[in-house]
Amino acid sequence: MTSYDDKGVVITGAANGIGRELAERLGRAGARLALADIDEERLRPLAEKLRGEGVDVVDTVLDVAQPDGLAALAQRLGEEWDRVDYVFANAGVISVGCIWQEPVSDWQWLLGTNTMGAVHTMRAFIPLMVDQGPDAEGASSHFVTTASIASLLTVENSPAYVASKFAALSATEVLELQLQDAGAPVMAHAVCPAIARTAPLDRARHRHPGSFDPADPYYASPDFRRRAQGAAQEMATVGMPVEQAVTTILDEVEKGTFYILTHPQYNPAVLGRVQGIVNGARPTKVVR
Repeated sequence: MTSYDDKGVVITGAANGIGRELAERLGRAGARLALADIDEERLRPLAEKLRGEGVDVVDTVLDVAQPDGLAALAQRLGEEWDRVDYVFANAGVISVGCIWQEPVSDWQWLLGTNTMGAVHTMRAFIPLMVDQGPDAEGASSHFVTTASIASLLTVENSPAYVASKFAALSATEVLELQLQDAGAPVMAHAVCPAIARTAPLDRARHRHPGSFDPADPYYASPDFRRRAQGAAQEMATVGMPVEQAVTTILDEVEKGTFYILTHPQYNPAVLGRVQGIVNGARPTKVVR
């Protein structure tokens, strides 16, 4: 495994799933960690657990949809750390619904977290990473966005999620091109996982009060219940263990891979989508 001794690592969405596994694995490999999440109930115990193992941890409760918390964290780390070597823009949420029935507030929530959360993280940390230059061995730092296989394939059950992740991927592609154009010692990466056992539907409990109406009739509709039950069952039964996904992510980041596809069984569908676009085909459901 790559040595992460004294590497400065920032992880958003660190309290659960992929973010938590990254924190535990990199912390135990010697990295200094800055962990951020809206889920204080899970973030604080994780940070204390890692501190008990001797890991240097900064933990911050924040909402990535709001830029001020990320900007404050970047400023703090710029003052307290020698450098930031890795940023994992991993915070994400999901919803399911019918595009003409799902409440607009769901769209605002997902676009705010999944798309603007990634953009706010870029805007907070990329200037710091560019200014610090390469490390003592001449190595670049890394900015890693957790997009989704749904940023490469259209998943019909989750329209707001698909749109938000397509946008997050596109922003990361543009980031990589602009870093190249600037000659900056920073590499961007886009992780495009399919289903991992991360329980993202549970994160709806962290929506800001007033940001949605839990009594909205759609959430009691047969259409919503069918979609939500199907998503939960698929995650529980066919989801990849998060440990396996994180192994692939870290290996591919170190190789310099931009598009990191953790679930190779979807590669034919990705190729088929590109061919379909070229051929003018109509969208079709994803078949694993």
